[in-house]
Amino acid sequence: MFPPDILLPGPTPVPYTIEQAMLTPMSDHRGGAFQPIHDAVYEKLRTLFQLPADGAAAVVPSSGTGMLEAAVQNFFGPGDRVLAVVTGGFGERFAEAASAMGLAVDRLSTDWGQAFAVEAVLERCRTTSYRGILVTHNETSTGVTNPVEALADALGTEETRPLLIVDSISGVPSIPLSMAPGNIDVLIAASQKGFMCPPGLGILLANGRALAARPHQRQGRFYFDLAPYFERQLPYTPAVSLWYGLNQALDLLLAEGEQARLARHRLLAAMTRRFGEAAGFPPLVEERFASCTVTALGLPEGMTPQALRSALAARGLQIAGGMGPWAQRCIRIGHVGAVTPQALFGGLGILAQLAPHPEAGLLAAWEAWRQHERP
Repeated sequence: MFPPDILLPGPTPVPYTIEQAMLTPMSDHRGGAFQPIHDAVYEKLRTLFQLPADGAAAVVPSSGTGMLEAAVQNFFGPGDRVLAVVTGGFGERFAEAASAMGLAVDRLSTDWGQAFAVEAVLERCRTTSYRGILVTHNETSTGVTNPVEALADALGTEETRPLLIVDSISGVPSIPLSMAPGNIDVLIAASQKGFMCPPGLGILLANGRALAARPHQRQGRFYFDLAPYFERQLPYTPAVSLWYGLNQALDLLLAEGEQARLARHRLLAAMTRRFGEAAGFPPLVEERFASCTVTALGLPEGMTPQALRSALAARGLQIAGGMGPWAQRCIRIGHVGAVTPQALFGGLGILAQLAPHPEAGLLAAWEAWRQHERP
């Protein structure tokens, strides 16, 4: 499908069939040629995420960060108190977006590399009345997957519970998350990771409870007013070519299936971790918290992320550096979206050229792959 030269947590490789779909001739976004694509995308999103009948989706020309801001603007008003559960750089970004929009933000923070504890969130909710809870499903900065489903189940279906707003930009649909139980109120995603498309589309799904709780008027909200999108209108010019690509991507995702997709990403994570452990790039996150879409690997003494990434780029491989307090101590390997075991192994082969123990690393990755393929 593509050479093993991009192992980023985003943007991710774009399969050939999606590239071809985006070459569809430009059309009037309010005309007959585009309408079937518009309708199909919304119906496929509803199927993919098991969105309840009273829920709605919005596909907006935006980055993922734009959709974090859109979620804040559409479901809260200035002065509303929310709990931001911060487990890394993108959890902090969500909290900052809420603060910038005038919300009263309390933070519940963990050490980098740790997932949040469900009981800690519940305890804060018992002692303080919150309008909403902002959580990150898959923390891209650390490679941690948080127990969002367990939190959603624990919060239950009481009408007085806070709205649960979930940033899953680097999670879904590579890591499945369903809207069907009704305890996740708002789910946020973007086109450039698990959806295998270029950057440029923000995706937000809301259940009926969240839609009913929206403040209808909010000072400062204009471009990110999602009300027209929830009615399947197009208030502004959409990213037409990206819509064609997303439509094709949804076909690929639905054809692969949820369980096969999750199994593939778990294999990719296992290959990366086993490689890192054996090659001299130790994983920084405990396996019980580890994401199956991005892995943070520590570096040997004397090696810097900048120097390693430059050397790898010269060999044709793109990986990500660390963020925040991990900026100088790790690299991040993305295995999200359309990445296959073959592509990952090829990329790890390039990384192995600069590893302390190259053969051991590749043998460990190969063994993880081989065990998975055994009948």
